Amino acid sequence: MSQMLRIATLALAFVVAGGATLAIHGQQRTAPRAAQAAVTLSHLNVESLSAVPIESSGRVEQWENRRLLAAEAAAAAQAAADAKARAGRAGVQVSPAPASIPSYPAGSIQDIITKAFTPLGAAAVAWGLRVAKCESGYNPRAYNPAGPYYGLFQFLMSTFKATPFGGQDIYDPVANAGAAAWKYSQGGAGAWGCR
Repeated sequence: MSQMLRIATLALAFVVAGGATLAIHGQQRTAPRAAQAAVTLSHLNVESLSAVPIESSGRVEQWENRRLLAAEAAAAAQAAADAKARAGRAGVQVSPAPASIPSYPAGSIQDIITKAFTPLGAAAVAWGLRVAKCESGYNPRAYNPAGPYYGLFQFLMSTFKATPFGGQDIYDPVANAGAAAWKYSQGGAGAWGCR
């Protein structure tokens, strides 16, 4: 089928070019217009052959996948720019954003952190993962008597209680990550020693 389409396209280009050549030689006064049409049509045929894949050996799917990935990358870049603009208006310092938000097994600590920080953008997710690893080694039951500091993000009890998650268990990783994401969104990223 693709061979037949290629042959038909080439035959059409040949006929158009031949007809334009006859028109150029046959009528002197219409020669510029016919020559211009032949050049334009041959240019379009070359572009259409290079822009639209006509082989069915998987190249169509590869071309379509590359096009979709490029569109997704553009959408992700726009979302990151929007998040950066929102964070700038809120006074939050924004690190350079990673290319995308990673995914982890459902229910894992990294997944919980990712879900808590995703509404704030890829840079916030990267920050949350980095800080939780540094503060507690992703251990939601971590305790440091020096503060004392509790949980995944090593909150002081008073700081945790001042968040919208303060009525929940400080050792609950969902509540602890949610409180950290909320604090981050309020410009509180500097409260952690780990960055």
